[in-house]
Amino acid sequence: MTEKRIDLHTHTTASDGIVTPSGLIDFALENHIEVLAITDHDTVAGLPEAMERSVNRNIILIPGIEFSVQWDRGTFHIVGLYIDHENGPLRSRVNWLAERRSSRAQRIVEDLDGHDIRISFDEVLDEARGGVVGKPHIARVLVRHGYASNTKDVFSHFLEKGKPGYVPKEKVTYEEAIALIKGAGGIPVLAHPGSLEYSDYDDFENMLRQFMKAGLEGVEVYSEMHSAGDVSAFHDIATRNNLLISGGSDFHGDKEEKIGYYAPENPIPFGIYEALVRYRMP
Repeated sequence: MTEKRIDLHTHTTASDGIVTPSGLIDFALENHIEVLAITDHDTVAGLPEAMERSVNRNIILIPGIEFSVQWDRGTFHIVGLYIDHENGPLRSRVNWLAERRSSRAQRIVEDLDGHDIRISFDEVLDEARGGVVGKPHIARVLVRHGYASNTKDVFSHFLEKGKPGYVPKEKVTYEEAIALIKGAGGIPVLAHPGSLEYSDYDDFENMLRQFMKAGLEGVEVYSEMHSAGDVSAFHDIATRNNLLISGGSDFHGDKEEKIGYYAPENPIPFGIYEALVRYRMP
């Protein structure tokens, strides 16, 4: 009997993934995923297609989003699970963010051009395939034009602070991200906390309690960014603070992520879904 699989952090072509929303439903089913959250960056545009594709199929689709958050220590993302993707304030804010991301992408291309790195903005738009334009789309075009061997190499030489093509990204505060998610009926979860900068786990826990005061309800303990030690520590911290435990592969389709797994041989525990169901019961 095939073990039940779950993945609560994935991306599609609606943001910076390379698999369409309907294609991701098909791919998840092929890989025995029974519960899937689609959490595209700062957009809900892919959810209607995915929801339609999932109807009458052996998969539970959790509508989600991943907000990029203003923060001065590391990289800060908050995932929202079970959101109402038609919620007015949420849609208004993500539409605003999409406009800013498109403008930013154009400025990135212009800055690259100023460093004699020639790519077409139209080609970047084609790479985004109608989704929210981001740095990964520009990175793929740079690879195609021979400026780097792969996307990881791109970010070693371009697009980051102090390098050609760097333009700061418009982000929301963690308070706003949490409020938008909760206002849309969702559960706000700290994504891959290992991407934050902290001196030790005590320092992290102090930060976490700050986010909890704004309404954070969960921690993505199981993440491909985390070592075994991180997973154990984040699990203990989340449990000690009565927070939900989540997990996701951060699947994009062009990296080495394995859908349903947080490490090559370690599936995301299905029990986190059962805990989510209990948590949402009235």
